[in-house]
Amino acid sequence: MDHLWRPLKQRVSANRQYPTVEQHVGAAIRWVLGLSAQDALRKAGCLAEGFWLRDLLENFWRPT
Repeated sequence: MDHLWRPLKQRVSANRQYPTVEQHVGAAIRWVLGLSAQDALRKAGCLAEGFWLRDLLENFWRPT
């Protein structure tokens, strides 16, 4: 979670004041949805060497 929260805080929240909470939330949602697929996987920890589902992801859905 820290891998997601830290950059979100730096890029969306730090030293910024939004007129409403809804606008702040909207900015955070846009930032998360704007991540590339690679960045999203990295921030979720899926690309980490010790990711607990790595074996499943690599071997379960073999091409047919």
